[in-house]
Amino acid sequence: MIQIIGAGAIGCLWLAKLHQSGYPCHIVSRASVTPPKQQLDFTDLQGQQYQFNISHSHQLLTTSIAEQQSTLLVCVKAPQVLAALRDQQSHINTDQVIILMHNGYGCAEEVQQHFPNNPIICATTANASLLNKTLNITHTGLGPSYFGAYQTDNKNHPSSINLSTHIAPLQKAMPDVSWSESILNKCWLKLIINAAINPLTAINQVTNGQLQAPQYEALIQPLVLEAFSIAEAERINFELTDLQQTVANVISATAENYSSMNRDIFYGRKTEIEYINGYLIKKAQQHNIATPILNDLYQQIKVLESR
Repeated sequence: MIQIIGAGAIGCLWLAKLHQSGYPCHIVSRASVTPPKQQLDFTDLQGQQYQFNISHSHQLLTTSIAEQQSTLLVCVKAPQVLAALRDQQSHINTDQVIILMHNGYGCAEEVQQHFPNNPIICATTANASLLNKTLNITHTGLGPSYFGAYQTDNKNHPSSINLSTHIAPLQKAMPDVSWSESILNKCWLKLIINAAINPLTAINQVTNGQLQAPQYEALIQPLVLEAFSIAEAERINFELTDLQQTVANVISATAENYSSMNRDIFYGRKTEIEYINGYLIKKAQQHNIATPILNDLYQQIKVLESR
């Protein structure tokens, strides 16, 4: 079984696709729905609508030693990851595999400190989903998903070869799901893309595609250079021109979309800025790298959050 923590757009998307593939799954949400709703409404990329009877509660299901232990797929926003896991800590076995799927970077380090014996898988996805209302989603974009072992010095963790078997149900449920031995690069690529797109679209309340306008391109190119310099100092290997082109391609491919940070500011919610620009800025400070654009966007988002 896969147990999903977080009934947002991505958590519900994996729930729907696992249901379609016939794999047993359970979803855990915050206690905002009482009693927990036991039906998921799903609209796929072709506009076909489905209703699934689901297993849903506000706490993880516990398993006995005789039962197959579930894998945990955590799909809450970066600032909520550690709190969501600590809320469920009494229901988490010490050897239970935890998969972290969120924007930004830095959560795995925090989780590992509080769950030192749990194997951790980091994940990133380019799939897009829209949460229409509670347990009602529309799949809006298809893209690759990458999973890989979070590297720690804990010798008690299973090898990455063993960990890779835990994503087999997800590979069956969704196309273009891969195990990566270079997950750090994949996560950093997503981090840099988000650092370029999310704050600008949130501050200016524009779609991703509107960032193709000259006034935004003039900021994005040097911003990517700042992020590239930090990655280089961290020994994450990118080609600058490829990185700049990838950011441009994502903006073009998601032209009609609003970024998650855009929606967070629009609805007055806390953003993931600490785990995106904030994480890059902390790394830059460690290497004495100047990041005026990353800093400026970070500060503007913090001002908007405070309102």
